[in-house]
Amino acid sequence: MKFWHVIITALFFLLLAKGSHPAANTTIKTQHEIYAIIKGAVEDDSWWQARNRNEVKEKLGRYYAEPMLSEVSERAWDFIARPTDWYCRATVADVSLKYLTSENALLSASLVNTDLVTGQIQKGTGYFSLHKTSSGWRIVSANYRWEKEINAH
Repeated sequence: MKFWHVIITALFFLLLAKGSHPAANTTIKTQHEIYAIIKGAVEDDSWWQARNRNEVKEKLGRYYAEPMLSEVSERAWDFIARPTDWYCRATVADVSLKYLTSENALLSASLVNTDLVTGQIQKGTGYFSLHKTSSGWRIVSANYRWEKEINAH
């Protein structure tokens, strides 16, 4: 009977570890939502198939909020409208949450840009600011720093 308090304490921490605490569940859910937005913004290239500016804006609206949405959509449409050979794929390698409130988040993401023809890899960091909108989390500012190139050979 001397160990009952040890067993109760262990059970308490076991329940916390399983995410039974409402605040912990909310924070983890929010982080997953934010990470999904970043991953989508970097990796989703479905906007390339858009037939007009409005369609580009609709697709990118899943990830961006105004005024950044209009700016990114316009640049994306200009890219689509010009014939180009673009054989690169950007991916998110890691995400690090720096700041989080119920309405705002700041984070950085390790990014990898791979040239699909040459295999050349460029690594960098994306810095994102997000805001909680009525549609969910959206990016309101983004900056990218491409730091190094790695030979594929």
